[in-house]
Amino acid sequence: MSTNNLLQNVYLFKEMSPDELERIGAIAKLSSYAQGDEIFNQGDAAHSLYVIKYGSVRIRQKSKDGDGVDVAHLATGSHFGEMAFVDGEKRSATVFAIEKTEIISLDFGQLRETLDANPTVAVKFYKSLCHFLCGRLRITTNDLSFAREKNLRHF
Repeated sequence: MSTNNLLQNVYLFKEMSPDELERIGAIAKLSSYAQGDEIFNQGDAAHSLYVIKYGSVRIRQKSKDGDGVDVAHLATGSHFGEMAFVDGEKRSATVFAIEKTEIISLDFGQLRETLDANPTVAVKFYKSLCHFLCGRLRITTNDLSFAREKNLRHF
């Protein structure tokens, strides 16, 4: 599957035309990871957004006491690393390849340059990113509400 075909099926890029996808695809780099390889570590400086071309990853967050919690398992066509693109913060979790995995990375600096040079592409990208992050926030809010209700029932 070509990079542009994959990107067309990723939520962040679904609204883009073939020409617009070509601009994004031009900055994409492909990397391969073996089972257990670390893609990035919690606390690392963030430089790229990632799209899984093939395979799957585990996203794990360490608590202050050192315990690890699996936050998500993502597979082909999923993206991750987008939060740092928005807020410039360090990585909030560690990501490992669960199996042989190929990942497309989009360097933050090159992505910003591409979006700055192409306002229509930027609007489509940021709109999709906003919708995605709002969806994630809704899920988190529901999870927190459920956990709070559950905890209150124990008193």
